[in-house]
Amino acid sequence: MIRPAGVLFAAALLVGALPAGRLAQAEETLVWLEKSSEGLVSIAYGPVDPAETPLFLLSCFDAMGIAVLDVHKEIPDAKPGEPLTIELSAGEAKASVKGETARDEASGVAFGEASDIAVKPILEVLRAAGPLTIAMGKTSATLSEQGREQAVAKFSQDCRLD
Repeated sequence: MIRPAGVLFAAALLVGALPAGRLAQAEETLVWLEKSSEGLVSIAYGPVDPAETPLFLLSCFDAMGIAVLDVHKEIPDAKPGEPLTIELSAGEAKASVKGETARDEASGVAFGEASDIAVKPILEVLRAAGPLTIAMGKTSATLSEQGREQAVAKFSQDCRLD
């Protein structure tokens, strides 16, 4: 008969036997998600946990007629309010958005943000085949295309902005 302490010991041995990279990989899995509720539609690339900040977040506020793009990739030495260009590309599609740096109050990290932007050029890039590359000056990130097509299709149905 296995006692509860024996079960805990066996579980600890099993977890300890897993390569550290596998555990970190499971915790850091990033996915494309679309969410809509009462005038707000968003498409994000980030952790499944909604409490975690996504790397990429395009928000469509239909009721206010505004779209906002946040790219939560650290921009070293940037000061809040500094102008920047967020460049998006996938396959042959490219789009540039004028924005500025913002600071995450919780972490102190500077990131890129663009407000009152056109959605259509960004959607054209998001619909293109291949990984999505985002560049903000010397800072860049490459996002997987897995699951993006479905999220973009749903976002496109729900966001009425151009």
